[in-house]
Amino acid sequence: MSLLAIDNWLRSPADHDIISRWTVGAGQERSHALSLPQPRDPQRFSFLALGDSGDSESAGPGVSPQDAVAREMVRDTRLAGDSGAVMVLHMGDVVYMTGERRLYDRNFRRPYSPFLTESSTVGDFTFRLPFLPVPGNHDYYDLGAWAKWLANAPLVGAGLRALWHEIMSFNVPEGGSEMGKTYMDAFVDLQADTSLHPLPYALSARTRLPNRYYKFQLGNVDFFALDSNTLDAPSPQADSGQVRQDAADRVTDLEAKARAVDLDIRAARQELETQRDARRLSIAGSAEERMRVTELSLDVGEALERLRELLEGAEMSAAEGRRAAQSVRIAETHWDKAAADLSEASGDGIVRALARQETVSDEVCASLSTLEEFLAVLPEGRPRASILETRLEMERALHAWAISVSPITGDASARLKELSEGALDLQRELALARRRSRFQPEDHDTAQLTWLDRALEESVRLRPNAWRVVYLHHPLYTTIGNHCERSDVLDVRDNLTPILARRAHLMLAGHSHAFEWFRSEALPEMGVFVTGGGGQVTLRPSILSPDRYTRFSGAYDALRRAGVTECASAGAGPAAPDGSDSPLYHYLNIEVTPDKLIVRPIGVRHADDGFRREDPMPVHHTPALPEGRPPFVARSLHAVEITRGAAPQAIWV
Repeated sequence: MSLLAIDNWLRSPADHDIISRWTVGAGQERSHALSLPQPRDPQRFSFLALGDSGDSESAGPGVSPQDAVAREMVRDTRLAGDSGAVMVLHMGDVVYMTGERRLYDRNFRRPYSPFLTESSTVGDFTFRLPFLPVPGNHDYYDLGAWAKWLANAPLVGAGLRALWHEIMSFNVPEGGSEMGKTYMDAFVDLQADTSLHPLPYALSARTRLPNRYYKFQLGNVDFFALDSNTLDAPSPQADSGQVRQDAADRVTDLEAKARAVDLDIRAARQELETQRDARRLSIAGSAEERMRVTELSLDVGEALERLRELLEGAEMSAAEGRRAAQSVRIAETHWDKAAADLSEASGDGIVRALARQETVSDEVCASLSTLEEFLAVLPEGRPRASILETRLEMERALHAWAISVSPITGDASARLKELSEGALDLQRELALARRRSRFQPEDHDTAQLTWLDRALEESVRLRPNAWRVVYLHHPLYTTIGNHCERSDVLDVRDNLTPILARRAHLMLAGHSHAFEWFRSEALPEMGVFVTGGGGQVTLRPSILSPDRYTRFSGAYDALRRAGVTECASAGAGPAAPDGSDSPLYHYLNIEVTPDKLIVRPIGVRHADDGFRREDPMPVHHTPALPEGRPPFVARSLHAVEITRGAAPQAIWV
């Protein structure tokens, strides 16, 4: 079996399976409408939007990009002041990589705790401010058989799990979403009956959504939330056999690429292991280094002891709590034994003892995964806060020990991180291509498209002066290389553009890990945005960048043919005015007025040991897409203003 077998990590469900399982009231007349508390002034208010955020575990101990973005968002809402935003929209990919329940606490509940009531637990979220998501592709993923094994086996060598976030670009999932069940349990009322009345959204009481796609009114704005995971299938009139054959050919091509990446990762891993062997010998030969490792080992043991005592003293009525206490207790016992063996070892035995302790460190990390299951059901309060604080202390102690015994600053670890990013792209592409290779006409979500068409028609007829905002996961356009002009984006665009034209004023999407704004010939008066920089650790560059244009010239030409005439992008660049070029995460602050929608991107950038706000936000601007190499100019974008009957206008500073 291949070391990595990255061609068999993720499984994506067929569209028709999602449609049949998760469409509330399928085959019955449903409005899928939600009733929200209304703003004091229906003509003037603001709301926030973000996507692709649920990735805090991948960032390791401490403040994650997702945490930092969430903190800035809270500052901009009415939770921090009466004049703040009244609502948050989320574009999907709520929890990476596979929407598993275990990570809903770390990757959703903790970052967004200010938006939740204290009684909220995973599976029973209740919001203090409307927080309205749509599902992303990662919220529907499950694991292939090989990946299930992989979750319980070292991917790049024993003893590196504590350093995973520094050598790989994603976390290893231990389970899947059960075809989106975890997302639905968290956010959707699967028994909602909207045949006669909208589903009430009662803040701090019951805050559920009426369906996987839905609509609502807020002041003078009509919102339409879509599940684009079932809008990326070709038309029923398409040649099904040809679609399947094209996808099968794509699978073959991607599998070949996956085998090549397997070999590259194997080579990088071997190089890293050689460096680790040398490090063990260095420690064994230096009394000073050995003493330092021993001291750090004691720190880990003491932190494990404190964590175990807290768990044993907590209310253990939940089975998850008993499992967590047992797991930490066993890990502590094994760690103390490994630390004692190292302290007593001599000669060649020191190297063996170090290797043994590295293996046990993976067991310690696994005990933290079990702890996540307990935290998911533990309400806010002092016991939970104490466990979280001690867990963080233990993570930091383990990280300090791991750094002392495993070199991760060389080319091998950097190469592994780069290769893992490519492996992640291959996983997603293979999941999409394999699903498409099973295409059937019933994968086309005719019911959702018909619902949207009728809902927009009704909005135009009954509320002609209302603003109309559509939000979903997959974008209509993107310049980010791993999604630009791929089949899912193309089919979402083909399915939606005729319905949206001359009706919607603003479209918000995610999927691409960046900020993007587009002007297009097909939708000349609509603001088209991608807001996929909400916290997923790895941000991606635009194909319009001068150093990527040659490689992606075919995709660039396809964008031109699709009618894109201008765009702005940010995330993996540009640098700030002071020269800081660390990743630039973001969210959108959208102001509603009688005459304009004002979309303002708010940047959140790594700075020193923390994060800082950047407003106005630096972007790369491409004012035109000519034949040949496009312009790609760093500028500061204050906002994009959308007015009825006119092209959106960027406000530069």
